[in-house]
Amino acid sequence: MRDLYSISAPGYFSAFSYMLFSGLYTWVNRRRFGVAKTILLQILMTLAVTGLSYCVETPDPRTYVLRLLLFLALPVAGMKLLIQESWIKCAYFMAFAFSLAEFTTALEWHMYYFGVTVKRVADIPSIRIPFFVGVYGTVYVVLLLANRRFRDYNREMEVCTRDLVRVWFLAVMFFLVSNISNLYPETIISSSEPGVIFQIRALVSFTGVVAMYLLHMTAREADSRLRAERMQMMMEQMYENYQISRQSIAVVSEKYHDLKHQIQWLRKGNDREEQTRALDRMEEEIRDFEAQANSGNEILDTILMSARLNSRKENVQITCIADGRLLSGIENTDIAALFGNLMDNALEAVREIRDPERRLINLTVEARKKFLVIRCENCCEKEQVFRDGLPVTTKKDTANHGIGTRSIRRIAGKYGGNVAFSTENGWFSAKIMLPM
Repeated sequence: MRDLYSISAPGYFSAFSYMLFSGLYTWVNRRRFGVAKTILLQILMTLAVTGLSYCVETPDPRTYVLRLLLFLALPVAGMKLLIQESWIKCAYFMAFAFSLAEFTTALEWHMYYFGVTVKRVADIPSIRIPFFVGVYGTVYVVLLLANRRFRDYNREMEVCTRDLVRVWFLAVMFFLVSNISNLYPETIISSSEPGVIFQIRALVSFTGVVAMYLLHMTAREADSRLRAERMQMMMEQMYENYQISRQSIAVVSEKYHDLKHQIQWLRKGNDREEQTRALDRMEEEIRDFEAQANSGNEILDTILMSARLNSRKENVQITCIADGRLLSGIENTDIAALFGNLMDNALEAVREIRDPERRLINLTVEARKKFLVIRCENCCEKEQVFRDGLPVTTKKDTANHGIGTRSIRRIAGKYGGNVAFSTENGWFSAKIMLPM
């Protein structure tokens, strides 16, 4: 039994594999450190865990489960150290790393055993080590390239307990089936022959990896559809809000127009000094209102006017220098969603500022060389945390918040542009550049 154990289940090789493939998911998630520091930490942690596994390795089955749990928990902790994700998300990706490690270990041992027993290759370190490095290195590079296509989704996805249970159920199930020969060699799906054992392990582990990635891709497609539906609903709601605001502003404009004529009539019939000053103030407000909606784009004017009317009680000062004619190449729904999200986020931020004099929002729309540049800036008091270039929402319901900034980035990408969010000296800035 010792010989079979040493060939089919080398504990320190398994621990090394768990650490190696958990590190694979460090590169497809949001890292905490730079490339050099991340690589160094990965190497040190892998060596430490592999060394610990070598020291505690034993064929005694009574401690197998405890050792397995330990060397699954350590890579999860390593991932948590290196990436900016939750524990549950690290555990989710550890299920994939676990299955990939089991498959690679089984594949490498199966190929090597076949070479030694069938092809009569010498079992010496000068052959064993390059073969080990070649197989593990090839599988790692292939998987790294394959996982790059999931990088954006992996960084944005939200993992719930249900997702975690699903992937670990598959991982454990395939692990048990692939290793059944070690415990029960006389069943219809097991064997006592080492070569057949390795073959079963490799094939079953490969099937498990495929099944888990199919589950991941299915979840990705479902999540993408849900995000698209939410985005579309939000954009439609933004446009509906614009239509409502437009009608409301039309009514207000009519009232202001009537009031203007009333003031002129009162001025002719009453010369009292106090009343004259009051009338002057009313006329000043009317001039301010008339000057607020003249960017050259009706949708932008409506959104700005609505924002000013809705924030007047909070003493929010909105300054706009915009050439709305530059927006002629953008669809109306995109204009409504883009500027609606920009103003909503800015208003939400400045309303939390205690000092009324710092409740400032600046919006500019201009042409620079061959680009349309849209910049929205607002004062802010809290330090903003960014993840994957987007500000992280402070709301608990992350599934339904933070959609606005993703919508801004999606619209910018739709027109071949990009958006950059930043904070500096108490100001939050969203800068959008679109090729004209």
